[in-house]
Amino acid sequence: MARNSEFYKGRRKRRNRVLVPAAIALAIISLAVVLFYGIQKYAVITKERVSVRLPFLTGEESLLAARDDETALELETTNVSIIFQEPDYSSVQQQVDGDVPPVRAIFLASNEITRDKLVESAGRLIKGNALVLEMKPASGALIWDSKTSVAASYGLAGNPLSDDVKAALTAIKEQGVYLVAQISVCRDDLFASRSTIVTLRNKDTGGNYIDDGGAWLDAYSMELRRYTVELVRELYSMGFDEVVLANVMHPTLPEGVSLLYTRDMSTSPGPVNAVCGFALAVAQELSDRDGYLSIYLNSAPALVRADANTGQDGRLFMKLFDRVYYNTDRYAYTYNLNDIAPYVTVGKATNRFVPVVINYLPDNSETVSWVLIDRE
Repeated sequence: MARNSEFYKGRRKRRNRVLVPAAIALAIISLAVVLFYGIQKYAVITKERVSVRLPFLTGEESLLAARDDETALELETTNVSIIFQEPDYSSVQQQVDGDVPPVRAIFLASNEITRDKLVESAGRLIKGNALVLEMKPASGALIWDSKTSVAASYGLAGNPLSDDVKAALTAIKEQGVYLVAQISVCRDDLFASRSTIVTLRNKDTGGNYIDDGGAWLDAYSMELRRYTVELVRELYSMGFDEVVLANVMHPTLPEGVSLLYTRDMSTSPGPVNAVCGFALAVAQELSDRDGYLSIYLNSAPALVRADANTGQDGRLFMKLFDRVYYNTDRYAYTYNLNDIAPYVTVGKATNRFVPVVINYLPDNSETVSWVLIDRE
């Protein structure tokens, strides 16, 4: 008869017999690593061999002892620091292949692009040969139904061009009129209202940075760069001979105001790095472009050096873009041309530097490029 136990025998735990060997192996590996790095400073290097001299073993007692004719090399601990240098755009190679024909154009703002205004302006081109059409103003509202991925993602596509406007553009182009599309880049109220990942933000408030001219986008933004490239390619496909990028610049900040940028970088963010980096990236991405690519310059200092306020550099822009547009007047133009001419190493400066003037053309308007803006 089986005996009944009055007590419950608890279940015995299984011993993990693998844990002890694993711990021993780990200790051996750790000791080996410590010894490897710890004895490096006692290395003795000669032409024939490399040996180790340990300070606590001398004479014949150690197989690791060095001979008297060997020289001991003690490795000292060195503190290493990494220094990130600011980008240097002076070494950027010339990317413009050759000269460009002069462009002598009448400018039409986005709200003026109608069939009647197009026909009228084309008829006034007695001294001129082109029209500059503002296809994307600083408001950010495209005046055509863009099919680009960024425009579709953020609802930036505008209304389709009317049939009569399309017909007028086709007829004007068939008459030999050169068509230039102008788009605003870093000033864009609509994109700023739809996405915070592309905007410059006020460091104190965290909100979008807005001044009297509207909201600002960050030239560091990869999304903005992609959007710009997509729009340029689409405008070429629509029949434009040239696209000019306006407002590729950094805002001039009031004293005490600082900004938050869209990217974390190893170097300190700033106007020159942002704007020149944008210009270089977009120009390289569009190196296989189907038409001419140009850019606006917005400050006199940028004609001869990098402007720490706007971030623009006319010297770099002349290497990357077919033309540089500059707001000036008929009297100051000659001085502006003299400033930037030394940096025009390909083609004629009078063709590639385009004064944008109001109401009055430069005196030698038949031999230089220009854009005329009509104002009452």
